[in-house]
Amino acid sequence: MDNQSKMNAKQALNNMKMEIANELGYNYNSETNKIESNAPQGTLEGAAKNVLAGEEVGGLATRKLVEMGEEILLNEYNNKN
Repeated sequence: MDNQSKMNAKQALNNMKMEIANELGYNYNSETNKIESNAPQGTLEGAAKNVLAGEEVGGLATRKLVEMGEEILLNEYNNKN
């Protein structure tokens, strides 16, 4: 994979994380590439909720990526038969 393709893939993944974070009511900080909760930042509570928000967004992103991969594989299989 060339560098441009890698950059495009990274941007697409970041966009997906941002969309999922927004759907779940979290903020995606594009400068730090981190998910942030609405808890006060710079506090222990904020840090703990950021971890939970990141886990939730990451889990949903993973599920969506797996679903996309499954769909592609099924389409390839169905087109061959």
